[in-house]
Amino acid sequence: MVWNFTLYLLYGLAFFTLGVAILSRDTRLSELGIARILWLLAVFGIIHGLHEWLELLEQLNPGSQSAGFSLFRLIVVSTSFLFLLYFGLFLNIITIYGDHALKATPRSVKLFVGIAALALIILAIYLDFASGEDINVRRMVAFPGGILAGAGLIAYSRTVRTFSKKVARNFILAGGFMVAYAIFTGIIPSDAVIPIIDGKIIILRGLSAFAIMLFTIRALSVFSIEQRKIINEQLLRFSQSEKLTSMGILAAGIAHEINNPLTNASLNLEMLKDLVGGSEKIDKKLESINRNISRASQIAKELLRFSRQKETDFEPVDLNEVIRNSTNLLRNQRHSSIINLNLNDIPDIMGIVHKLEEVFINVLMNSLDACEEGDRIEVETYSSSDYVMTVITDTGHGISADKVSQVFDPFFTTKEIGKGTGLGLSVCYNIVKQHKGEISFRSSEHGGGVVTIKFPLVRYNE
Repeated sequence: MVWNFTLYLLYGLAFFTLGVAILSRDTRLSELGIARILWLLAVFGIIHGLHEWLELLEQLNPGSQSAGFSLFRLIVVSTSFLFLLYFGLFLNIITIYGDHALKATPRSVKLFVGIAALALIILAIYLDFASGEDINVRRMVAFPGGILAGAGLIAYSRTVRTFSKKVARNFILAGGFMVAYAIFTGIIPSDAVIPIIDGKIIILRGLSAFAIMLFTIRALSVFSIEQRKIINEQLLRFSQSEKLTSMGILAAGIAHEINNPLTNASLNLEMLKDLVGGSEKIDKKLESINRNISRASQIAKELLRFSRQKETDFEPVDLNEVIRNSTNLLRNQRHSSIINLNLNDIPDIMGIVHKLEEVFINVLMNSLDACEEGDRIEVETYSSSDYVMTVITDTGHGISADKVSQVFDPFFTTKEIGKGTGLGLSVCYNIVKQHKGEISFRSSEHGGGVVTIKFPLVRYNE
């Protein structure tokens, strides 16, 4: 009896600890998709731990519990498995379609999934209450829920591998033991005996619960690693911002110095055309000189634009409208038809419309230059409690990992000589910072690049 009591007590404690450990993590600033659904796993852990203690109470007083208590315990265990089923379903959606898939999923789909799962569990409760067992709940809800959750954790390990291979292994182990728990709980009856050790299946369930708790808590360290990475990136951006300010002052001086001789050269070229023009060979040479003067003049203009810090009054701006206008301006560009907009309802931001359009035109032009026929560019907007975000994803040729950190540096470009000045993204960086926002670039797992732009929400009461 003492051994049985200890086993059920620790079994319930393992799941209860799992739930509390998840809820104690601050995941509000995380950009990982799993952060938005971990609370489902936490609720499963707490409720399931409570169920195991209720079962312990029933074990201590066999035959003394009423039908009402049995029904209550059945509802408790069913509710816990319902949350596990939801967690498994949503985790697989995130794993397959990306971290932001849930935000893009229509509410009607979420509602349908919720109602279908609820109907399934009500049916299982009805069948089990009539028979006095919980076998249908376990087979119809616990087993698929555990399998989905376990498979989802294993598959999601690929997403967190970029943060830490050790964390990824913990996700795999947590998922593996979740699958084992689904089998021991959903398929094998509670009164089954393990042949080798001549003990009840509850032993393997308890060991699986402890392993799930241990490896899931270890896997949660991914949020600490993510936070450190964000802090390091912010420090790097601050350092870069200081560098860009100095570069801007230098660029302004250089641009003005370049403009004067270029203007003089252009005027003299026009005079030279009148004096010696007419010969096809000479006209070609003069046209070549004119093209190079125009090219140098364009670089000087971009230097001035890079250095300009003109202050303009900010006003509430609909970012979706800015993006639509920017894409309309690019309609005549090569492959512009591959740009797909997924613009969700978002609140206004404070901004300067023409500067924001310049940001999106520059970013989209870079994506278009990196793409060929058959590639795709996805533009998605959504909001969190503090930010309005835009994610621009392309399937183009991308940028090598060793050059990703340089994309916002002045004069950095991967384009051929004569096709880019390397100032476009530097201008974008300055404009976004002027709007108190953040812009980042990373290589996509499927090839191409992902640009994330975040702007703070409008605070009308400030």
